[in-house]
Amino acid sequence: MGISILVTLLVTLILLGSGVWVGVALGLSGVVGMTQVLGMERALQVASKVIWEQNTSFVLLAIPMFIFMGELLFQSGTMSRVYLRAATVVSGFPGGLLQANIAACTLFAACSGSSVASAATIGSVGFPEIAKRGYHKPIALGSIAAGGTLGILIPPSIIFIIYGSLAEVSVGRLFLAGILPGLALAGLYALYIAVRCLINPRLAPYEAGLGIRARVRAAIGLWQMALLVIVVLGGIYGGIAGPTEVAALGAFLALLIASVSDEFSLAGVWRAGLATVRQTSMILFVIFTAKILAMTLIFFRVPATVVAWTEAADMTVGSIFLAIVVIYLILGMFVDGIAMMVITIPFILPILAAAHMDLIWMGVVICMLIEVGLLTPPVGMNLYVLQGVTNESIRDVIVGSVPFLLLQFLMIAMLYWQPSITLYLPRIIMGN
Repeated sequence: MGISILVTLLVTLILLGSGVWVGVALGLSGVVGMTQVLGMERALQVASKVIWEQNTSFVLLAIPMFIFMGELLFQSGTMSRVYLRAATVVSGFPGGLLQANIAACTLFAACSGSSVASAATIGSVGFPEIAKRGYHKPIALGSIAAGGTLGILIPPSIIFIIYGSLAEVSVGRLFLAGILPGLALAGLYALYIAVRCLINPRLAPYEAGLGIRARVRAAIGLWQMALLVIVVLGGIYGGIAGPTEVAALGAFLALLIASVSDEFSLAGVWRAGLATVRQTSMILFVIFTAKILAMTLIFFRVPATVVAWTEAADMTVGSIFLAIVVIYLILGMFVDGIAMMVITIPFILPILAAAHMDLIWMGVVICMLIEVGLLTPPVGMNLYVLQGVTNESIRDVIVGSVPFLLLQFLMIAMLYWQPSITLYLPRIIMGN
């Protein structure tokens, strides 16, 4: 059995190291390992059953709906108007348009669920105006890259949907658990920008406040975002519908909002649909191939062995938490966030259960660690997406992101010392 496990892991590492798609690497290594235990025919039967169950999962149906919702807002130009209105609302604040980056990313996060989409959207909409006004480029690029990471923490979050499916916990509770940490992290970003720009005003030119009336009108102009947030969160926590039904309703509302835009076109809807199909296919492919590998590890009794080793080592909650952080930090430098999560969850969940660690709390922590991976080279997706849409130096993007990366570590430490930051809202709204 030990040799079979080594063969499976070796195949996985070779395929991943050779540049093969993550989904292909996970699926092939899983089937190879399963064949050693069950034989080829039975292994293929189990794999096909896993594929069918994952691709017909009602919970995962929410993923394309939320992606489509965000894509429609981008293709219709709605996010361009949101950015300009957010800039008006925060005008006069230290940091000027840098604060608008954080505000717009926070709003888009509440309507998208994708960090990469948030960074690409705000980067393409906001950075040209920022560059034209003479802002310090590294801090401007860093604010967009870091603000984009809020897309997977503030609900609706695709990462939470996937984690909820894998860990078999309530997606609604995960959504609630992500609200306070997401807003707190956005607040830390905004505070850092304000302090930094007060200390060194050359980083951001002074943007005069536009007055109360202009700000109120701009805030009222954000009604589309407010409506989507109310429908998505209110629908779930009001007991009206589950995440999947609410996602479908949100996508329909996004289509109505986009249809009244001056930039609306059927070609834009077509592009949004194609982008949704591409992203959904990639995500589901990685999920079901990782599930095949997870089944193989179960046949090899790897999770049970890991739990037994953890209990024998008498690891504390703090040491387990630190070990998970280190593992995700290392993997985050080389592996995509979704792939990283679906690879590790089969190992981590039994350990968390044995240590009686709250799975909702750890779901938010893991989401935060994936956020860190989005800003850490050499495979920090937000870094390269932002560099691609702005055509700026990747060095400036990385340098500007470092302070925000440190703030993410601070937030992770806060979540460890105060789990109630994540658990307060789920408990008071949905009970224990």
